[in-house]
Amino acid sequence: MSVSRAIGIDLGTSNSAVAVIDKDGAPRILTTPDGGTTLPSLVWYSPDGPIVGEAAREGLDHSPELTIFGAKRLLGRRFDHPEIRRLARLLPYELVEAPNGDTWISLSAGTQIAPEEVCARILLELRRIAEAHYGEPVTRAVITIPAWYDAAQRQATKDAAQIAGITVMRLLSEPTAAALGHGAHRGDDRKYMVCDLGGGTFDVAAVDVEGGVFEVLATTGDQFLGGDDVDRLVVEHLLRDVKTTRGLDITDDAVAIERLRMAAQKAKHELSDLTGTTLEVTELMQLPSGKAIGYSRSLRRDELELWAALLIKRIEPPITEALARCGRTPADVQEILLVGGMTRMPAVRREISRVCGKDPKVIANPEEVVAIGAALEVARLEGVIDGILLIDVAARGLLVSMGHSDCELVIAQSAVIPTREHRVFATRHDDQVRIEFDVWEGESPESAKNRHLGRYAVVDLPEAPAGDVLVLVEVTLDTDGTVRLSASELVSGERLQLEQVFHAGLARAEVARLARQVADALGPGGAS
Repeated sequence: MSVSRAIGIDLGTSNSAVAVIDKDGAPRILTTPDGGTTLPSLVWYSPDGPIVGEAAREGLDHSPELTIFGAKRLLGRRFDHPEIRRLARLLPYELVEAPNGDTWISLSAGTQIAPEEVCARILLELRRIAEAHYGEPVTRAVITIPAWYDAAQRQATKDAAQIAGITVMRLLSEPTAAALGHGAHRGDDRKYMVCDLGGGTFDVAAVDVEGGVFEVLATTGDQFLGGDDVDRLVVEHLLRDVKTTRGLDITDDAVAIERLRMAAQKAKHELSDLTGTTLEVTELMQLPSGKAIGYSRSLRRDELELWAALLIKRIEPPITEALARCGRTPADVQEILLVGGMTRMPAVRREISRVCGKDPKVIANPEEVVAIGAALEVARLEGVIDGILLIDVAARGLLVSMGHSDCELVIAQSAVIPTREHRVFATRHDDQVRIEFDVWEGESPESAKNRHLGRYAVVDLPEAPAGDVLVLVEVTLDTDGTVRLSASELVSGERLQLEQVFHAGLARAEVARLARQVADALGPGGAS
């Protein structure tokens, strides 16, 4: 049976892209139906069904509460996270708590969806673009993710892909993909610092390239620092300005806030090239009389930079932490690569230059280079190109605990992956037939300081005196940075049944159900 086509996908917070390898071996970004090289990561749940991409912008104007942007930021995130609470205050759509504590989205009374479902719509649209290009099914992809994603976010990305009918060949960290897409494998051996500031996250990776070997030495980042945060900050200032200059309090008007956000984003983009612009909303709101109220004000680059100063200062800690983890100083870094649309902002470039002590390398299309890197990784995995080896590391440590005991480190932060370690648990009571343990992500022996990934139970143990049954639990962190567990009886080596008592993210059965829905809707012909 022939293997289907494979593609490289950059699933972004604000925009996404898909790339392929042409017949001549060169990577190529595929254009969207609107002729662009990136697809807005936007889904409008319209009365006629979900609409994705550029066409979904209409929903921002008419029904912003049903138009989801920035869903990537919600993947694998707990609803009680302080940043999620802050984020929710200015979103036009409603965030709700899922039964397991994850963040979900409320579309209307009684209808709630997981961020995985929204991201699956975006991935499905990218799949359709690729199938239109090839004229045949596409069901495999390398998908890029922030290097600083935790295990729950990585699994949520794979779940979104499965729902979209895509088998993930590999989850590739965005900084590594950027270095690959930049062509670092074709140049001289270099010590790189990759700074990736997009719509939702800031990633930093120290990457050495030597003889075609890409070795990630350290990854750090800020999961809540990106262009969306700058937009939100500008909107907060504009809301106060509207109240001061117009006497209007529109803090509860979702449509007006969304129109301000879109205008703020447009002005931010313009101020990357200009020192001043005019921020304008033709129709901000309607008075009860039916009269339309507009809003306009000038905005200077230095004014925007002043508002965003505290956010821009947050660029420094991840860079210094990445350097510390690999025992380097800024002088040791030979080249700095800038990735992500927010690196176009002059103040961002200045701050990275200040922290690193040298000017960064400006990539012509920072929004596309990550997808190009993903396509090159597809080619590498399929043997189309050779001489390249990727060595990645764990972004965080993995720990286990039993009962109320402290967490015990199993896999250390920055360990080379894939890797496998084990721990041995003994029964504590006579005839004990079940052992429960928790898996955490982090570095602290205190569970409250770590991320809880799940509770598991080894069941149907043989009846025996306390301490006679020894259970070997193997913890595997694969090349995607996702966690797999297995259990066996230490002495006999017999495999034991492992049950999941609690888990973050969607249940396996729910992912399979949603994937079947998509497959049934597409029919035997695939997404094209």
